Amino acid sequence: MTDIRPGPTPGTVPARPCRADGLALLGEFADSGLDRPVQLARRSDGQVVALTELLAHILAAADGTRDIEAIAGQVAVRNGRAVSGADVGYLIADRLMPLGLIAAAEGATPTPRAAAMFTLAARRTLLPAPVVARLGGVLAVLFRPAVIAGLLALLVVADIWVFRRHSVADSAAAVLATPTLMLAVVGLALAGALVHESGHAAACRYGGAGPGVIGFGMYLVWPAFFTDVTDSYRLSRRGRLRTDLGGIYFNGLYALALCGALAVSHAEVLVTAIVLAHLDAARQLAPFVRLDGYYIMGDLAGVPDLFSRMVPALRSALPGRRRPPSPGEPAGGSATPAAGAGDAGWVGGAGPAGPGGGARLTGLTRRARLVVTAWALLAAPAILVNLVLLLVSVPFVVPRTARAVWAQLAPAGSALGGGQVLTAVADAAAAVVLALPAAGMLFVLFLLGRAVTRGLAAHHHRKRSHRECHHPERHHRGRDRRARSVRHHGVGGSGGRRRGTEPATPPPQARRHQRTERRWRRRPIRSGRGCRSPDPADR
Repeated sequence: MTDIRPGPTPGTVPARPCRADGLALLGEFADSGLDRPVQLARRSDGQVVALTELLAHILAAADGTRDIEAIAGQVAVRNGRAVSGADVGYLIADRLMPLGLIAAAEGATPTPRAAAMFTLAARRTLLPAPVVARLGGVLAVLFRPAVIAGLLALLVVADIWVFRRHSVADSAAAVLATPTLMLAVVGLALAGALVHESGHAAACRYGGAGPGVIGFGMYLVWPAFFTDVTDSYRLSRRGRLRTDLGGIYFNGLYALALCGALAVSHAEVLVTAIVLAHLDAARQLAPFVRLDGYYIMGDLAGVPDLFSRMVPALRSALPGRRRPPSPGEPAGGSATPAAGAGDAGWVGGAGPAGPGGGARLTGLTRRARLVVTAWALLAAPAILVNLVLLLVSVPFVVPRTARAVWAQLAPAGSALGGGQVLTAVADAAAAVVLALPAAGMLFVLFLLGRAVTRGLAAHHHRKRSHRECHHPERHHRGRDRRARSVRHHGVGGSGGRRRGTEPATPPPQARRHQRTERRWRRRPIRSGRGCRSPDPADR
């Protein structure tokens, strides 16, 4: 899950600040891997924001009945330290209002979203939250320890019976040769995906949190289902892990139900469906993409937003790199704003990048740093190998996929002309399935190329800003050099130097001014903050 980039700061702070409509304070993020307590708030659009205790206290006091000074007094009582009205006004205007947590005095309240690569897009609701809550309440009984043990033992017995009595190869060959059976397998796979999401909702409800909607969206170019279990962040680490594993557990229960249907109907197509259910459960355990395994690793570390910390973790693992400070040690450099300048947020299953910097390891506990570093050391080579394989295989996969899709669409047209609608639909669906992997590969390359281009542009901009900020004498010297070059070539006026003539010697007083100016330009900057303006929250 990924940092929220605050939008433009609204114009004025309301006289009596009020929380944005639909904002819910979720309480403390339990068992987090951050080295200081984190409070959670959820906007009406489902976006969750991690806050420091001071910002959470300001939000709790901003109920629309208190002015700035009254809020400061209330926060001082709760926080145990003096807070002025000017500090509260600054934090509301510079921190809370840009994140859409405080309603704007006039106009629309900004609602910035967390930006991250390879997340679910074009989300649409399939089952509303009340229906999901009732469904989760009914299915929550399946998470009792005795029920889990009995059902998993029964699944093992059923799998042994299926794979001893039935041939997976024969079932798969029959499915591939019959378009109607292929459609049936696709339908069973979609039903299994819905059962998987119901498992997340039931586990969330069993732990005491409220599940949100079940919907569908697009993951790259593949359709995918999702469940809003944002409320599970208020649970303990054990409750969050149960929510993460609930979908995989329900994959096993779905496979068990298919085994029962196979025993009754003797339909060999169900053997392929059972295998696909197990493969889907295994695929969900991959920790290097945003599937259940990724969130399991994040909840084990207490830092769900692992991708934003991958680069700092790899840098910290390099020999000779300075160890990140432990909790309680100063992080070095300029002071971190005490009011959570690095507050971040995440959507649904994405994770927080807590206060003190969204993409750093300095704000993590020792245990969280070890888990994040170990994950990064395993994830980076796996991602790199897959990227190399992707680049190598694209020139071969795309042309062959185009030929295969065209060969699949030709029978579909003939079947449609002959009045065989079901066969034509099956052939067209098979063509779409064949085209999705190649389309996904091309889309991934597009996203990576765009990210690299933007990253290089941002790096160049930061490097140039840093050079002009911390080395102004070089900037001025280069500008004066360009000005002297213009004067030397006689461009832009009659004061230019003519060929064959020497420049006039400046008078002694002008030479003294030039020497003084050169000494001033060589003087080092003694401010430890560079060009950073003082922040009221640094006090």
